[in-house]
Amino acid sequence: MTFLFLPETILLVSSALLLLLTLVKLEKALKLVKPLTLVFGLALIAGAAATIHQAGLLFESTYKVDLLSQGFKLLLSIAFFITLLLSDSPLAISKKKLIEYYLFLSTATLGMMMITSSVNILTLYISLELSAYSLYLLSAFRSDGRNAEASVKYLIFGAATSGILLWGLSLLAGLAGTTSLLGIAQASAALFPQPAYLVALAFVSLSFLFKLSSFPVHFWAPDVYESAPTPVTAFIATASKAAAVAILIRFFMIVGLSAGVISILGVAAFISMTLGNAAALVQQDVKRLLAYSSIAQAGYILVGLLAGSAEGYSSSFFYAVAYVLMNSGAFLVTLLVAKASNHDNPQLSHFDGLAERSPFMALILLLSLLSLAGIPPLVGFTGKWILFSSAMEKGHWFLVLWGVLNSVVSLFYYLTLVKHAYLEKPKDTSMLAVPGALKALALALLIAMIVLGVYPNHLIELAQRAVSSAVVL
Repeated sequence: MTFLFLPETILLVSSALLLLLTLVKLEKALKLVKPLTLVFGLALIAGAAATIHQAGLLFESTYKVDLLSQGFKLLLSIAFFITLLLSDSPLAISKKKLIEYYLFLSTATLGMMMITSSVNILTLYISLELSAYSLYLLSAFRSDGRNAEASVKYLIFGAATSGILLWGLSLLAGLAGTTSLLGIAQASAALFPQPAYLVALAFVSLSFLFKLSSFPVHFWAPDVYESAPTPVTAFIATASKAAAVAILIRFFMIVGLSAGVISILGVAAFISMTLGNAAALVQQDVKRLLAYSSIAQAGYILVGLLAGSAEGYSSSFFYAVAYVLMNSGAFLVTLLVAKASNHDNPQLSHFDGLAERSPFMALILLLSLLSLAGIPPLVGFTGKWILFSSAMEKGHWFLVLWGVLNSVVSLFYYLTLVKHAYLEKPKDTSMLAVPGALKALALALLIAMIVLGVYPNHLIELAQRAVSSAVVL
């Protein structure tokens, strides 16, 4: 049992030690916190990799360990470790709050990992709340006071969607007579004709879309992305998105997709793609631009999910991996530019002449943005190809066509940022300072984006096996 629960156990121990560090004098605690978190970050990746093929039911069948959950836990471990590397001397976080910052980063990741394995309404809700409240607190860690309005907005939206989720889950439990999602799945055939069941599915789906920052619960994303410290923004944009995809795959595979829910997801995908890309066209703040980009990307993911097939779910898994890699690359460069300009909200003009100041970082930015736009042979292109192919097989040709057109539109604002990096003259001609650890991270992301784009078969097969394992009760 402990081995099945190994990644979560590592995070529990890490959180406990970080909590104890808050009792130590600040100067001593600051010397210990960085090496401690990096060691636990590496141990977490190793633990998640070691347990990736484990399977079993824990805690009275409320917690399911399978390839789907463990695959996402490995992805969350990587996103967590990347965030740790990005958090070296964060620009907008006071040193007095650093211990608590790492503590809530750990508890947020723990909650997300628990989400991927939850197959009971109670464990699912507790896991969602653990990750959500940790993220609300992390978004408020900015020391210059700019975060207040955005954090409150994030909390209010989160509380509202939490209430809607409870309403939907209580309807499901009442209709099926059980809190087990597996039990609800067995009763779903008899429940589908009932309007209350469809309302429950709609409410639960809407709540999960909040985690994905998809329309119509996307309003928090631009303000939170802009106002949160850049490492926190990167974490929300990568780890939180991956956890949202995991629970959407798990939930829809268990309870199924009705025609009504497919229609709701279709509308959400259409508006998310359109609104996200249209709003991103006029942004000057790069973090805000990436927020609207994430809303559009949520629409692409929904196109794969609404296929309701094994191919659709596995393609969403693949795209979640691709999205973490692409966004990590974009936020890595954004963080470095923010530090160089001493401004945690870099504007497009701050990227002027990046190719002269750091050719390698400019290349990482270029490849990350082109991959987000879906340009071959990068991983973003492969991800969109299999997403749209699975949707086409189910007849969703209009959404696929709209997704392709939106990808073309997204090229405009991605290339605008590239233009600033490569064609504009820098106001500051000094070389960009890049720590060795971030250079190694950038190289790893570059290799991963290219290799997984050209040779995606192993990851596609893993995603397909993960989806297959999730349907074995």
